[in-house]
Amino acid sequence: MMSNFIVGGVLAGVIVIGGLITGLSATSHVPVGSVGIVKHMNGQVSELPQGWHITGFGVSVQDYPTYMQSLILSSNAKEGGSGNEQWTVGTSDQQELPVNSSLTWKINVKDATNIYQNVGGKDINYISDKIVQPTMKNVVNRITHDYSWNDIKGAKQGEITDKIQKQLGIELAKVGITIGNFGFTYVGTPQGMAQSQQTLASSELAVKQAQAKQQQQAVENQTAIQKAEADAQQKQIQAEAEAKANQIVSQSLTPELVEYNKVSKWNGTLPTTMLGNNTSVLANVK
Repeated sequence: MMSNFIVGGVLAGVIVIGGLITGLSATSHVPVGSVGIVKHMNGQVSELPQGWHITGFGVSVQDYPTYMQSLILSSNAKEGGSGNEQWTVGTSDQQELPVNSSLTWKINVKDATNIYQNVGGKDINYISDKIVQPTMKNVVNRITHDYSWNDIKGAKQGEITDKIQKQLGIELAKVGITIGNFGFTYVGTPQGMAQSQQTLASSELAVKQAQAKQQQQAVENQTAIQKAEADAQQKQIQAEAEAKANQIVSQSLTPELVEYNKVSKWNGTLPTTMLGNNTSVLANVK
């Protein structure tokens, strides 16, 4: 009797657990801010609002969030980019311009079923990668091809962004998607142009360095000239002073002064040798 009771209890437990599992497998939960698309076994499709629902067996539910999504294509992690997702746009002057961009978008609730059928029941990531992103790139390139790269990077960027926003809204509305805001978070310089600008900057730097060297040499030359002129002027002054002194000395040498100097220098010694006969010339022999 006891064993029969135990067996009965086990069977009852199994039945309860099986019922719970079966019940759970027949229910679906649609997250907050989403719409559920139900595909029935007979191929029919219907929608479910957020919350728990009994859908029955063999029914699949695809959740589509109806709040704003972000499509960020960027090489900058601070902008929300994941990896190197920078892309390029064409311009009227045949340039490829690197850009980072941001777009917010969402699925229209009333169009969720049509979108589900159009993408074959794929999830939100598929819609972003295969519908929103290609449409955005196509619209952007059509518009940027009417402008030069300098316009896109410069003063006309706001005008271009407004055109993209308007046209992108029209294109995505056709498939049941509403956009929020589009914008370029970064606009670079074409690769060839960047290299040219770098070369130009290097050339300008070399010219400035050469000019600075020339100016320095000119200053040094001018300094040397001024020094030479100063030295020459100094020598001229010294020469003039010496000439003037010699003139003064020359003017002061009278015959009397010369004779006086001779007498003052004589030590009183008479010559010890006479030259010739009856001559008055003496030779002073030391």
